[in-house]
Amino acid sequence: MSNRERPDLNRRIKELQEAPARWWAGEAEVVRVYFSRSRTKQDDIRWLTLQAARELGTASRQLGEAPEMFEGIDASVDRHEFEAAIRSIYEEVRHYRLLADIIEQLTGQRVNPKQLLPYAGTGKERVGHPELPAMTEEIAVAKRLREQYGELAETALSFFEGGGAAIFYSGSRVLEYPYVSYSGGEIERKIAAAMKVIFEDEMRHGPVHIPRAAERIRSDQDFLQAKKIIEEKAKAHLRLRNETFGYPLTERRMGEIDAGIGIEPLPVDYLGVSPVSPYSA
Repeated sequence: MSNRERPDLNRRIKELQEAPARWWAGEAEVVRVYFSRSRTKQDDIRWLTLQAARELGTASRQLGEAPEMFEGIDASVDRHEFEAAIRSIYEEVRHYRLLADIIEQLTGQRVNPKQLLPYAGTGKERVGHPELPAMTEEIAVAKRLREQYGELAETALSFFEGGGAAIFYSGSRVLEYPYVSYSGGEIERKIAAAMKVIFEDEMRHGPVHIPRAAERIRSDQDFLQAKKIIEEKAKAHLRLRNETFGYPLTERRMGEIDAGIGIEPLPVDYLGVSPVSPYSA
């Protein structure tokens, strides 16, 4: 039976898409506000370093999982899922490379991956960092949700990688927004180009899985709980993003976003995502 013949499933898909929408739009707002204000080269080095760390940490975790997946090909692991997992590793490494190239241009020095990884929060052991309290709290929230709700939380959060690609959506459009530049627009052009690639890739790492998540949640009670899980995770993830960019949004503004005040969903088609990024096809 196709999705068109299952109106209840279509409703659930739509509601899962809508559940984190205000917070994903809030993440995009973080980036717009950040670039709209005067900033220094050091400000850019900071957020680029933190984001490069997250990309590298994700690649490291996925590489660690790959051998076990390989052993299970066409037994416990579908060959198509394995192909997608390997492609994801390549794409995460690409994201790291794109951001590291900009960091090196700004600093004039080689990036040291070993120095980045403690700031990742996305490795095999997902741990926080004393300099990043919002990231540390977001990790704690995700851990608590998984411990409390088990498989339901895994399903509910299965499309959450990249936070709906919201910062990358906004970052790819930096040149379209009013922005302040210390480089005559040169760095903004490089950032926009990198973020465009990452946005397309991350749409296939996270939002592409919304329909499958909706299909796996069977009962109405579980579905209502899943939406609460998603909202709690999204709320913490917004604060992680705000921390990454040096707190461009006030606590009051984030509270407004939590309440849905002055925020609209991004004009992104989360349900029409092709399986493979155009940059990896």
